[in-house]
Amino acid sequence: MRETADRDYGAMFRFMVGRMVLVSLLPLMVIGGANFYLFYSLNRSVVLEQHANFLRYHRQSIETFLNGITTEISTLAHQYSLDELKAGGLERAFRVVQQRGGMFTDLGIIDSNGNHVRYVGPYDLADKNYRDTEWFRQVVEKGVYISDMFLGFRMEPHFIVAVKRPDEEDFWILRATVNTDYFSRLVDAVRMGKTGETFIVNGQGFYQTKTRSAGEPLSPSGYLDLTPHEGIRVHQVSIEETDYIYTTTWLDNPRWLLIFRQETSDVYSPLWKASFLGLLMFLVGAAGASLLAVAVARAQTNRIKRADREKDMLTQRLMVAGKAAAVGELSAGLAHEINNPLATIDTLQTLIQDIASGPSLSDGDRDEIIDSAQKIGKQVQRAKGIMQGLLKFSRRVESQPEFVDLNQLLQELAAVASTRAIVEGKRVDTDLEELPTILAPPAHLQQVFANLLNNALDAVSGKPDARVLLSSRLHDGKIEVRISDNGCGIPEENLSRIFMPFFTTKPVGQGTGLGLAICYGLVQELGGSIQVESTLGVGTTFTVQLPGRPATAGPDAGGAP
Repeated sequence: MRETADRDYGAMFRFMVGRMVLVSLLPLMVIGGANFYLFYSLNRSVVLEQHANFLRYHRQSIETFLNGITTEISTLAHQYSLDELKAGGLERAFRVVQQRGGMFTDLGIIDSNGNHVRYVGPYDLADKNYRDTEWFRQVVEKGVYISDMFLGFRMEPHFIVAVKRPDEEDFWILRATVNTDYFSRLVDAVRMGKTGETFIVNGQGFYQTKTRSAGEPLSPSGYLDLTPHEGIRVHQVSIEETDYIYTTTWLDNPRWLLIFRQETSDVYSPLWKASFLGLLMFLVGAAGASLLAVAVARAQTNRIKRADREKDMLTQRLMVAGKAAAVGELSAGLAHEINNPLATIDTLQTLIQDIASGPSLSDGDRDEIIDSAQKIGKQVQRAKGIMQGLLKFSRRVESQPEFVDLNQLLQELAAVASTRAIVEGKRVDTDLEELPTILAPPAHLQQVFANLLNNALDAVSGKPDARVLLSSRLHDGKIEVRISDNGCGIPEENLSRIFMPFFTTKPVGQGTGLGLAICYGLVQELGGSIQVESTLGVGTTFTVQLPGRPATAGPDAGGAP
């Protein structure tokens, strides 16, 4: 018989290895190849979309900056009169705006004839006339104007923000020069990769900001696609035998082209590395799948062997437990049924004694009747004692009362429960306050709290942060022990039935429905109480209250609950 079983397990091992190798390698080869292609294609699209999103948000920040400085110059132009600015207000205004990061190089006031009537800045521009300049004509026409980069009288690349201020029948202009270095740093503030850079060109293709590798402001960019377009455009361009990915978008005012440029090899370098790593992992996985299949099959076969042995042992235990449960249930029913006629007989023997006490009977008959009634009473009391024992049979636990350090007992139970909890990915925490010792059967206490802890651990199965809290308090002269969990909770309609014998919500074979009923009886015998609070999907708390003073041992202290 043993040899037949061994041959069966050997065939099972070989079958599992063959199936696992077949199931692992073939899908791995197909899925690995498909994933390699899809990963490369998808991530290429993701990188290009990332460039587009980056430039879209960056355009918004640059336009916000340009709108902000335009608003600031307009506010200054309308906050002060021309006389106030000439009388020192321009210098004060310049000091104020310079405190915000040095975004402006200078400020100046130009009258309607183009004369520079007031100037604050590092250049000698006080006597210059701008009547024939392009920016002067534009601001006179539009009222507010942001120029392209130009050299001007200072012979250095710069651009200006100018605002026209009407003054009765005349006008004057407040002009600010934007700091070129400040603006260039703003445009290229966020960098991607080793070669990625952001810059601006105007409609003629000249740089409007400084770049790290391409050129200085007003130098030609070599970028030829200057046709205005809506939204974001991403395309590949070859310049001097180097391939670039260009991502472009047009600003509204001024009409500049914002460009993010990065070498193609730099853009796709992470993708190539990831693809190579994925291919290497595929090869390693394919090589290790066979070894893993052998190891897992051997472990599974051994586990099945152990499970078969444990199943045989458990079957024997269940048969014994089933017989005991059946006897206990039968005993309880039999005791209740017999107690009723015994009570009737007891009442009748009392009535017989009362009748025998009447004057109509002779002394001999009276003595015989009274003696018979007394014998009936003794036998009834004896039968009641036997029935009481039958009632206690199914939950009898022999234990003598002792002085118990409840916190120590709870700590020991928590330590045992933690061993199971760690294996199952759960936590058992304790929060115990100092308690007085109590006189009670230790086995009863251990049975109650071990049962509640095990139920709580079962309830948190499958939770991502499975946790059970065991706490103790001395409250209003009573000891309170709480077992709280963040498990599945108990439906409201079941709360009134959970302490009933043989009621359980566990699957068949995983619970008898006697645990909480026994706990309830044991706690009642100890002079305490047990309550439950539960919210479906949130958790459950069982509260056991015990007398806070040492209990007195009764005549049945070591008996059944």
